[in-house]
Amino acid sequence: MRIGGAVCLTLLLAGCGATGTPEASDSTAPPASASSTPSSRPAPAADKGPECEGARSATGVHLLRGGATALPDGGKATYAEAAADGRHRTAVLSADDGRRTVAPGGKVTLGGHSYTVAQICTYRVVLTTADHSGTNQGAQMATWPTTQDGHWRLRWHVPDNGPAMGAVLTDVQGGPERASISVTAPGQGQLAFYDDVRKGGTVEIANRLWRVEAIDPGNMGVDMNAPDFKAGHVDLRELGKA
Repeated sequence: MRIGGAVCLTLLLAGCGATGTPEASDSTAPPASASSTPSSRPAPAADKGPECEGARSATGVHLLRGGATALPDGGKATYAEAAADGRHRTAVLSADDGRRTVAPGGKVTLGGHSYTVAQICTYRVVLTTADHSGTNQGAQMATWPTTQDGHWRLRWHVPDNGPAMGAVLTDVQGGPERASISVTAPGQGQLAFYDDVRKGGTVEIANRLWRVEAIDPGNMGVDMNAPDFKAGHVDLRELGKA
């Protein structure tokens, strides 16, 4: 069921879908070209936590999991890998000048500039500098996405496009239930890719935090034209500003 980042971006830029609220019909079908064959990839081990470690304030540059983020001093960096041992978190950051493992409170040099790793979460790394105190997310996203009673439903392969970015559920599976969500923007590529998120996990999209409240893998192990085919979906609940 997994589709690549390039395909996700193409779908999002084409505007081939709109948001569905939890009250919308479950019969919404993905594009005819999408595969309905479940991926055979085994479920990764659950994250040991804690979900976040470091400063309580999220002020700074947010590197979202799996996405390329523009740095205030130029260049881009990616939050490439996450790890936790039940007490502490580390993250692997990738930039043009290589990869490095960081811990909360540590220093890191990216693109020739020094940053403090203020916070590491499953879904983001927050970097600060002496002269940069703002986040890299835009206030223009305040009217997107549309929610119903604080919920946002993403359906498999149906992009939900906002004014400056879009999100699409690229994969949803059972045993245990988990979902993968891609967030892209025109001209910027992939801003985040939350892979194998489980119920209760958190993601950051459009300068807001969202809790994964429900995952429905549907019935996608059959042909898409079969009467018992049902596309999966994920329900996100808004937690507040990121």
